[in-house]
Amino acid sequence: MQLGFAMLCAGSVRAKNTMNAFAIAVAGITSGSIAERTQFVAYLVYSSFLTGLVYPIVSHWFWSADGWASPARAENLLFGSGVIDFAGSGVVHLVGAVAGLWGALIEGPRIGRFDHAGRAVTLRGHSGTLVVLGQWSAIGRTAVTTTLAGYTAALTTLFGKRLLAGHWNVTDVCNGLLGGFAAITGGCSVVDPWAAVLCGFVSAWVLIGCNKEAYVNEVYPGQPGRPYGLFMGGGARLLAAHIVQILVIVAWVSVTMGTLFFILHKLKLLRISAEEEMAGMDMTSHGGLAYVYTDHEDEVKKQLGVV
Repeated sequence: MQLGFAMLCAGSVRAKNTMNAFAIAVAGITSGSIAERTQFVAYLVYSSFLTGLVYPIVSHWFWSADGWASPARAENLLFGSGVIDFAGSGVVHLVGAVAGLWGALIEGPRIGRFDHAGRAVTLRGHSGTLVVLGQWSAIGRTAVTTTLAGYTAALTTLFGKRLLAGHWNVTDVCNGLLGGFAAITGGCSVVDPWAAVLCGFVSAWVLIGCNKEAYVNEVYPGQPGRPYGLFMGGGARLLAAHIVQILVIVAWVSVTMGTLFFILHKLKLLRISAEEEMAGMDMTSHGGLAYVYTDHEDEVKKQLGVV
C-alpha cells in the first residue's frame, strides 16, 4: 500500500519534485497535503511522531481487544456495539487526513496554487501513469466490496466530472477510485456488495463536492448476532459509536499534530524557501532532477549554490 501511495504522490506532483515525493511517501496520506513545499527534516520529525505516538494510541482505542471503543471487547461495549472499523476508515485515513489538514493550514498553499483573485489554479502532476499505478486493491473476503466501492467511485467520478467540467481526466478517475477505497475500508468486511456500490457512489460525489452476518462472526468470533450496520441491527447505537470515533480522533490528532506543525513552523523547520520551491526540491534537496528534461541543470544548481 505504501508503494501505491508513493506512486500516486510522485505522479501527482510536478517533475521537479518527483524524487522528493518518493522520499516522503513513508508519511503516507499526510504527505500529499503538504507536498512540494515542506523541508525533508519536517517529514522525518512529523512522520516519526505520527507513527510512534499518535497513530498507535488511536489504533489501540479501536482495534485492541481491550480498547475502550473496540468491538472485540468481551463486555462494556461502547453503546452496545463498539466501533466497527475493520480496515481503518477512521483509524488510518481520518488520522492521516486530520494531520494533513493541520499541516496544510499552518504551512499554507504552494506558490501559484491560487491566482491574485483567490481562484484555485490547477497544478497538474507530471505522470498519469504513476497516478494510475498508485492505486491498491484488497485480498480475501474484502476484495469484492473493496473493488466494487472503488470502481463505482471511479466511474461515478469519470462521468460526474465530464458533466460538470466538460472533459475526461484520468487523474480525477484515480482520485475517485482512491476515495472509494478509503470510504469502504471501515466496513469492507461486513457490508453487502450493493452497499459497497452505494458507498462508492456517495464517496465519489462527496469527493466532487467539497453487510453479511457471517463475515462479522468471522471477524469477531465468539460473538454471534452482533449488530453490524445502521439498518442491519446496529441502529442509532452504532451510528453514535462512530460519531464518537470521529470526534475523539479529530480532537486527539488536532491537539497533537496541530501543535507539532505549529512548533516546526515557529522554528522555521517546516516550509522551504520560495527560491527552493520554485526550483524544485529534487534539485535543492535530492542531488538533481529525476528526469533530464533540461540542459540547464548545472546552471540552475550554480544559481542556487547547490554543489
